[in-house]
Amino acid sequence: MAKKTINQEIPEEDTPYFVSIKAPIDLRRQMLESSKKSIHCLQNHQRILLIREKKKREMAELNDSIKELIFLNKKFNEKLPKYKHELLRDPKTITKETQEAVKPIEHRPPKVARPKPMREKTELEKLEDSLSSIEGKLKTLNTQ
Repeated sequence: MAKKTINQEIPEEDTPYFVSIKAPIDLRRQMLESSKKSIHCLQNHQRILLIREKKKREMAELNDSIKELIFLNKKFNEKLPKYKHELLRDPKTITKETQEAVKPIEHRPPKVARPKPMREKTELEKLEDSLSSIEGKLKTLNTQ
């Protein structure tokens, strides 16, 4: 190691600073409360993201249902008997042959929901955990 002479200056980075904090408990309480508010904001943001995801899933499901309805409507119209416009005006002219031509539509079985696999904690659950720990620290500060 080289010896430092009197003419050499110590860089400011190496000098330690000591700052006196008045009312450190109040300062810590304020910092914890601001952390608590930040976590509340992050929780609200996570809720909004979850709502957006749910909305996207619901919209995709709705689009699938609409496509299926359009398909079934086309199939239904294909199965309907072809007839003249006079038949529409006068229901007495409908014969047994036209009634027998229309068959009931076969229905698809309902979709079975699959069980969801175990998942890791979401960002919202992690934020709730950190919020509860901050509130616990605030309670200990309030008792002092």
